[in-house]
Amino acid sequence: MVTGARVVRSWPIAGGITGNVFALDTSDRQSLVLKLYRPDPHEPDSAWREGRILDLLADRALPAPRAVAIDRDGQQCGWPALLMTRVSGSERARPIAKSQTRELLAFARRIHEIQLDPEKLPAYAPWGLDGPLPKPAWWDDGPTWEAAVAIARGPAPPETDCFIHRDFHPGNVLWSGTHIAGVVDWLHGCWGPPAVDLAHCRLNLWLDHGPDVANAFLKPAEIHPYWEIVDALSWPPSSRLPRLEAFVAAAVSRL
Repeated sequence: MVTGARVVRSWPIAGGITGNVFALDTSDRQSLVLKLYRPDPHEPDSAWREGRILDLLADRALPAPRAVAIDRDGQQCGWPALLMTRVSGSERARPIAKSQTRELLAFARRIHEIQLDPEKLPAYAPWGLDGPLPKPAWWDDGPTWEAAVAIARGPAPPETDCFIHRDFHPGNVLWSGTHIAGVVDWLHGCWGPPAVDLAHCRLNLWLDHGPDVANAFLKPAEIHPYWEIVDALSWPPSSRLPRLEAFVAAAVSRL
């Protein structure tokens, strides 16, 4: 922010799963976002990590925020914080039309084509697979759960690694009408298999809109079910979610 500029308007915006997010308008007509990261030992140095990814993307002509300033340890803001430019576009869209799924896929491919130095990026690692993975109490089909765990513990199918968003789904996309205006939440950007982004987006579409919309985004035959199973098992909820069980069952049945 230019020295002497002051905040003339602020309001909370969506995206506060890992903390709080505020839109800011300044006296010198900048449109900014301040993201405060709740301290979490499982997510160390979050403000710096996301700011680092945004810096790497700054010259890539991608509609992503640009880092403006970082309060790495929270000395100024109370929590670690990242100040960034505000991407134009409407709030994260739900519901989503089938026609928009094609644009989602094209944008994911666009991310994966970005040429970055893998030495400057963290390496992909699955989430939530280090523990014993007990079957949730609400899960009906025990054999399917056991098969899914065995698959997730097994070898990953070959993929050519590239830059990935790592949390790509409609909730992190901003829209202008029916077209993508920008993508946010780059905290977990890393070097890894592109199928990670595709599986994560398919799962979110399946949970929010059902299998028809998920399949409109990407047909099951176009992705190895291993990646869908790994993504689904990384965050089984404590309460009943039949669509998640159906997603895993469908993936297991393809092997």
